[in-house]
Amino acid sequence: MLIVDDSPTFQSYVSALLEDAGFEPIVFSNHAETIDFLETKPSLLCSVLDYCLPDAPRGEVIDTVLRAGHRAIVLTGNSDTNLREELLQKGIVDYILKDSAVSLAFLTPLLTRLVHNMNKTALVVDDSSAITQYLTELLERFYLNVITASDGMAALEAMEHNHIDIVITDNDMPHMTGLELTQHLRMEKNRDELAIIGLSASTHSEQIPQFLKAGANDFLNKPFNQEELYCRIHTLLDMQDARQKLYFLANRDELTGLWNRRYFFNFAADHPSNSKTLAIIDIDHFKKINDTYGHEGGDNVLKVFGKFLASAFSSALPARLGGEEFVVLSTGNKDVFLAELEAFRVQTENTPINYENQDIRFTISIGAASGSDQLPHLLKQADNKLYAAKKQGRNLLIL
Repeated sequence: MLIVDDSPTFQSYVSALLEDAGFEPIVFSNHAETIDFLETKPSLLCSVLDYCLPDAPRGEVIDTVLRAGHRAIVLTGNSDTNLREELLQKGIVDYILKDSAVSLAFLTPLLTRLVHNMNKTALVVDDSSAITQYLTELLERFYLNVITASDGMAALEAMEHNHIDIVITDNDMPHMTGLELTQHLRMEKNRDELAIIGLSASTHSEQIPQFLKAGANDFLNKPFNQEELYCRIHTLLDMQDARQKLYFLANRDELTGLWNRRYFFNFAADHPSNSKTLAIIDIDHFKKINDTYGHEGGDNVLKVFGKFLASAFSSALPARLGGEEFVVLSTGNKDVFLAELEAFRVQTENTPINYENQDIRFTISIGAASGSDQLPHLLKQADNKLYAAKKQGRNLLIL
């Protein structure tokens, strides 16, 4: 992050904000230093620029940064509306007043949103090439990946071949209106999975509730305010991320990152199969690992083991049942899955896990069951096979 401001107090305050949020600030006090720095062709997420500098009193540093191909956020005490509009037309990311700590507190969430946007894709649907290009430029300025469609039918096809996080659609289009598109999309994806913003130049007031009742998250009239569009998009994406985080916390094991017991049973119930193979995996003599290396060492073993398990199978669902016990469910080819289980057992035996410069070696026992029985019956059968593997000396796979 590039920061350019002639106030040492402001430099220190903003630098502290950015560092606390995980960013690396690079600070300069004037235009000349900034020019020299930009000649090194740095890789920057964004820049935070003061409008008025001693050697650049009319925002010249902003033009310099934009010409160099970098994004810019302007922080200034100047609240002039015409200046604000002029800078937004130049292509800055945002214009934030230095009028209070509350305003400056908006900076780090904005920058964090830019980082997260790199993994987000927006679908712009409009039959006007000019509007499509304008929206694309605005969204890409905020690091969003953008796909475009000229009408609702093309949008549905784009949805089939791409993971889309947010749709921004005009209403008045040939073949399928934005309202109809919204209804189609909501039949496939709920609000947690896909955000939808409707756009229209219509003056009919009933269009807003129609869009919202059809499943849109938000609505904007054309012509829209650029800052308002950004705020609404970021609010929706923040909510989407928050829901995904809550879903992760509810369904993922915190230590290993694998699916947890709750998710495993829900998944099995939602995906019934007449042919499935289930394996229960237990780390041998795990208590000895805890006794020897402490609980932190044991946790490290579970964490690394979970990563190994997550990538060990071509088409199976691994989860942590609890403690040192794991389960894997496959509805694919039985022989392939059993071969992968045996390969994983051998890999575990031959792959020590390093903890505080010590190699921790351990083995696993696996009990597996296959058939069309209900999940509780297969679990019981696999558990019996696991017990047999333990009784026969451990480090075995028994079907």
